[in-house]
Amino acid sequence: MKLNRVIVWVLLLFILMLIISGYGLTKPSLIRSLTGGWIDYHTALLIHTSLDTPLLVLLLTHVLIEMKFTLMRWGIKNQKLLNLLMLILVLICLILIIYVKFAETEWWYLG
Repeated sequence: MKLNRVIVWVLLLFILMLIISGYGLTKPSLIRSLTGGWIDYHTALLIHTSLDTPLLVLLLTHVLIEMKFTLMRWGIKNQKLLNLLMLILVLICLILIIYVKFAETEWWYLG
């Protein structure tokens, strides 16, 4: 439960950074002036493109922790079944995240 609270605060920080860096891409002069020149277009692009995978992994972790507690509240008490279900969901989601991340770079394209 404490881990989930920490994850929520980190997610909030990442989302704020994603929003600020997104504005840095669309309105670079505004963000540059508001941040005292710390975030220019290239820095915003670096921040924005670097946050997607950690944000998805943390969001996945947060959702699965809450899902497990919800299923326990709904009466599913078999820990082995719950852990197996969570493991299957984690693996499916991680495979999808990795696929999407590598599909961006078109590593599979040989033509």
